[in-house]
Formats: sequence, C-alpha cells, structure tokens
Amino acid sequence: MRFARELTALVAAPIAIWVVLTNTPYVFDATIALIAILALHEFLSLGRAKGYDLPIYLCIAIMLVIMAAFILQELSVEFGMFTALLVIPASYVLGRKPLEDSLPSSAIAVLATTYVGMLGGSLIRLRGDFPVGAKLIFFLLLVVWLGDSGAYYVGRSLGKHKLSPRISPKKTVEGLAGGIATSIIAAVVIHFTFFKEIPLLHAIIAGVILSFAGVIGDLAESMWKRSADVKDSGTLIPGHGGFLDRFDSIFFTAPILYCYWTLIVHGFRSLNIMSA
Repeated sequence: MRFARELTALVAAPIAIWVVLTNTPYVFDATIALIAILALHEFLSLGRAKGYDLPIYLCIAIMLVIMAAFILQELSVEFGMFTALLVIPASYVLGRKPLEDSLPSSAIAVLATTYVGMLGGSLIRLRGDFPVGAKLIFFLLLVVWLGDSGAYYVGRSLGKHKLSPRISPKKTVEGLAGGIATSIIAAVVIHFTFFKEIPLLHAIIAGVILSFAGVIGDLAESMWKRSADVKDSGTLIPGHGGFLDRFDSIFFTAPILYCYWTLIVHGFRSLNIMSA
C-alpha cells in the first residue's frame, strides 16, 4: 500500500509542478476546481452511505459558485456562502425528501459544500500573487505531505502512545512529533533553497502550525469516514484512496497559511516599514 502511494506521488509530481508553475490563465484554478468536484462528490457519498438523500449535483453547482468567487472579481465570497446557505435548505423545502431526515441531510449538504468550496477556494487565493503564490503552494504541499510521511515512518518505528485511538488507531504521539520535526526541516530547506521571501523564523513557525493542523484535518476526515463506516472516501488515486483522502490536510491548512502569510508575515513587515 505504501509503495503504491509513493509510486502515485512520483507519477503525479511532475504534473503538479507544471500546474503550479504555469502562468497560463485558469489552469491552476481549473485543476483545483476539478479536484474539489471529486472531493465533494466523495464527501457527499459518505452521507449517502449513512442513508441520507443528498442533492449531489446541486451541491457541486453551488460549490463551483463559491470557488468562482475566489477567482472572479465580479463575485464575492459572501455571495457564494449566501447561495449555499439559502439554496440548499430551500431545495429540501421545495422537494419531496423525507421530512424526518431533513435536519441531518441538509446539514451534511451545507457542511460538505461550504467545507470543500471555501477551503479549496483558499488554495486559489493562496496562489493569487504569482510567482510568490506558486512558492506558497509548494511550501504548503511539501511541508504538509513530507510531514505526513515523517509521521508515518516515525510512528511505525517508534510509536507507542496512541494519539486518537477512537478515530485513528494507527496515529501516535511519537508520529506526530516526527511529523512536526520533518515539517520544520522541510520549511527550513525551502527557505534556503527557493523561498527566501518568507523569513526563517516564520518558515519554522508556519511549519509547526501547518504540520499540526494537517493532522487535525486528516483526523476530521477520518472521523467522518468512521461515522459512515467507510475505509476510504474513494478509490480513484492508487494507494491514496480518494481525492478527499489525499487533499483533506491540504484543504484544511491552505486558509491557515494564507492568513499567516497575509496577516502575520506581511503584517510584521508593514509595522517594520512604518517604524523605519
């Protein structure tokens, strides 16, 4: 299983690098939108596995409106959120879905649509200031995914104390520590190789935050899968399961890095400029 994961990553890496680095309009945006469509379909399928009737195609359409708001200046993110919060419940009011299931099913539909749309859209926002945005995307992917690999290998070798046995019995405290250490090393290497725009101290702090948050994002998806009694959200990516399995931690950490970069790193720089 792990070999299949590494082989898939090896094949996908050149494609991912080209998608992130290309300055052709909307290639990156369209790629993220496609990933989000597949991830949302898998998320809603978890709800259907629990027996709830969910409007998958309506949710996908509204999710694309949310993501379009991250791309087009003519739309606002608030407009996308309002669309999700108003249209999805309205579809249950006007439809013929079972009344006794309307509360959990409409809640799942709204959560899945806004979760994937907002967090996936934050990846588009993160890359917006090209070419620095492309470096931020690489920073995010490398720190989170290398941290995940470090957590796996350290946990397998040294893991003794369960991190969250109720949700993910294989995750350990030692694995978490190993993942954070790996993410810090990755962040330092990235700073000294191709991303000097992020100060070393901020790279280290961001590495710690993203590594820990990535685990939370992964555990959140594992929690939902356990609730639906499903092992993987999908089977489209060999060795990785589905797109929601592969991008759960990336979706969860993208808005965190965006906020850290814009509010903390640039905030401190603005203060330094003003005090100079």
